[in-house]
Amino acid sequence: MSADTYDSRGLVHLKMGQPDAAIDDFSSALRFDPKLASALYGARDSPAQERRQAGGDADISAARSIQAGIDDDFMRYGVRVSN
Repeated sequence: MSADTYDSRGLVHLKMGQPDAAIDDFSSALRFDPKLASALYGARDSPAQERRQAGGDADISAARSIQAGIDDDFMRYGVRVSN
């Protein structure tokens, strides 16, 4: 699979209320592409991320630096970051 595939599936898991599966897929996407803004952002947005807080705020900042407007993109997907 590719980074984009894992990233997309992570978003689906996030929307389906499966935060652990979302984190796993976003993490896999980041192994392929460590600067994939949507995976950085999505991984931080997952409720499971609260258990993995270290680096979460940095991931959001990095995602916003890489892709301006990522907050708006995720809001269109029906996902809102909690920071």
